[in-house]
Amino acid sequence: MIFTFDLYGTLVDWNSSIGNFLDLIGKDLREDFFKEEFKIVKNIKNFIPYSSILKEALKNVLKRRSIEYRDVYGDSLVLAFAKSTFFPDSLLGLNILKNKYKIGVISNTERSLVNITMCGLQYLFDFVITAEDTGFYKPNEMAFIKAWEIMKIEKNEIVHVSAYPEYDLNTSDKLGVRTILIDRYGYSWKEKVKNIVDLVQMF
Repeated sequence: MIFTFDLYGTLVDWNSSIGNFLDLIGKDLREDFFKEEFKIVKNIKNFIPYSSILKEALKNVLKRRSIEYRDVYGDSLVLAFAKSTFFPDSLLGLNILKNKYKIGVISNTERSLVNITMCGLQYLFDFVITAEDTGFYKPNEMAFIKAWEIMKIEKNEIVHVSAYPEYDLNTSDKLGVRTILIDRYGYSWKEKVKNIVDLVQMF
């Protein structure tokens, strides 16, 4: 069995890193930003660097708020995203889990950014697959299918874990994979746990 995880928002706290940065630019921007980011990745047809997606989302949100976009805002947002920190339960849970199972990540990002996020923690993972590797962004089915092909794993071997039904769980469930929600944001799902430590206790 292999556990595959979403990274940002599930294992690392991108909500705080991005949200706290946005608070420096304007008031109450984070909800609009995350909605805009999902709108872009949901509709994207061809791969473009995730850093460009972050900047586009910020430009669109600021335009609606009549706030001038500056290049330094975009560049700093990308850095804030890349420097998102792991949740404490992720560090403990993954360290326990890796002693029994293989662990993979399927992430909507680019290789250079995920390397910054995982600096010093790559040993926790057997596979780290990004949109740059697959050419597709979740929730596109091909983001998962290509990732599984790269990992050389079968669907009946996989448990996919995410904090987001809309990015991950709806699609991977439709494709026939067992799915578990990490309940960080109050979403509903048929099988869910509070955090990664609780996930470990299920297996």
